[in-house]
Amino acid sequence: MARQNYMTISVADTIQDMFNEFVTKKGITKTSALNDVLEMYMIAKDENLYLELKKKYLGVEVVKNMVEDRDSTVFDIKQEFIFMKLGVSEKANGDLLDGEETMELYIADEEKRGYTWFSTQSLFYGMSQKRIDYYNKKIESGKNVKMLFAVNNENFDNDIAFSANVLKVFSSKVPVSCPEDNAYPAQFDNEKARIWIKLANITNEIDINASMLQITSTGRDLKQTISNAQYHFGYVSFKE
Repeated sequence: MARQNYMTISVADTIQDMFNEFVTKKGITKTSALNDVLEMYMIAKDENLYLELKKKYLGVEVVKNMVEDRDSTVFDIKQEFIFMKLGVSEKANGDLLDGEETMELYIADEEKRGYTWFSTQSLFYGMSQKRIDYYNKKIESGKNVKMLFAVNNENFDNDIAFSANVLKVFSSKVPVSCPEDNAYPAQFDNEKARIWIKLANITNEIDINASMLQITSTGRDLKQTISNAQYHFGYVSFKE
């Protein structure tokens, strides 16, 4: 009997040997690599069908929020924030961290050079080029772009726990290495991601909470949406 969540594929011996050595040298798991390959294949072949299936298996609201964020052309909102709900992270050695522990690593890494690069795979298509250009031009003109991080653990109930200033945004349609060599926590060695965000001044956020915010593209209440596990990365602003 086939085991749940396992897939058996047949490949040439040389390809299998190459793949085994490749993931070993890159310090990544076969599961992570194959998940990326499968998602990229489906997106490349038929993105609309991929989204339909994503709705079916993840839930309509999760994908609806992703798509509406992707397609939104409204950027210049007063005090809009980049938002991330932190889940469980895996270090290169396989140890698991909750959101608060993850941010502690980024804070420690920032102290080394005055900034750190945060990575996420949350958007399977990366960040839109228009939004990348908007944020980077805004930063270059001297305006502040802020990122908020929500955590759900014994200390935070699906609420904003940390904030940081964004220094640069980089995105790719496929997972890539950090734009600056080793400018992120060493515990995530050989990390690859579709989105990399350069951060400074990471701190505990005490003035803003999730109940004050809405998802910019839809107007949905952020606190309720993330409590229902329907939003992990995107763009939020204060309720009107």
